[in-house]
Amino acid sequence: MKCRSSRKKASALILVLWAVSLMSLAVLGVVEFADLGFQESATRAKDFRALQLAESGVALGVHPQVRKTDSILQQDLGSGESLAVKLKSEGARLNINYILANKQQQELFDLFQLWGVSSDDATHAVECLQDWVDADSEKRLNGAEQPDYAAIGHPDYPPNRPFQSVDEMELVIGMDAVIKAKPDWKDSFTVWSDGKLDLNEASAELIQVVCNVGSEQAENLVRRRLGSDGLPDTDDDYTFTSMGDVRSTLGVPESVFKNVENRVTLHSNYRRIESTGSLGTYSKTLVVVVRLNSNPIRYLAWIEL
Repeated sequence: MKCRSSRKKASALILVLWAVSLMSLAVLGVVEFADLGFQESATRAKDFRALQLAESGVALGVHPQVRKTDSILQQDLGSGESLAVKLKSEGARLNINYILANKQQQELFDLFQLWGVSSDDATHAVECLQDWVDADSEKRLNGAEQPDYAAIGHPDYPPNRPFQSVDEMELVIGMDAVIKAKPDWKDSFTVWSDGKLDLNEASAELIQVVCNVGSEQAENLVRRRLGSDGLPDTDDDYTFTSMGDVRSTLGVPESVFKNVENRVTLHSNYRRIESTGSLGTYSKTLVVVVRLNSNPIRYLAWIEL
């Protein structure tokens, strides 16, 4: 009897110890879960605050009188908070839909070749871009229509409408050669502008193809724009205010320049705002495109990075 009682007590003790162990593990799990939840909550709060700061930067950037060199766009707010806003002209990019709708594809061909794309590949890419947006299903000589896309697993392409985003251009057959030659090609295009190239902000490459001038002529214009320090967005930047000044800088006869004058502008009402709000190591960036000369201001794109 005594032996049997001892065995019962030992078994009971083992059960108690096992239960205590389980309870300890459960408590530790709850503590770890609570700690993880607290960390996630803190992270969400910091991300939210960084986003608030970025939105504040956008509010500054949409003001028509704010200029890209204004100190208000770079602010240290204390307590680890800051915001940095960059203003860019959306007109400094080529509007792909405008070019294709107005049959100015020679600009695309010249640009692709300038980037090092072969003549055949440039022709293929340009004609495929045209086939993507035109309303018919007739394939250009070097283009691509539905059977070509079906053969590579995309039977619903092309949509036969204007591009809805620059990213969509990646889907076009033939663009692979352009992407390989110019990895940052997207920086040269937009779907948000009136189609006129802003000569006060456009790159030398785009000025060269739109104004139909040589590389040295286009680079001369950009150098004058940048001022003596050769840097963009600084106090010594020069802003062109007359087409006559532009023409003189490019060294183009007036009779020749008239042929491209309707393709360029010295001020675009389409603005790209890149606003970054930071809280310590946490940051959020918003890329927003707006049209300033509308009432109210029209937001065309809002991208959170």
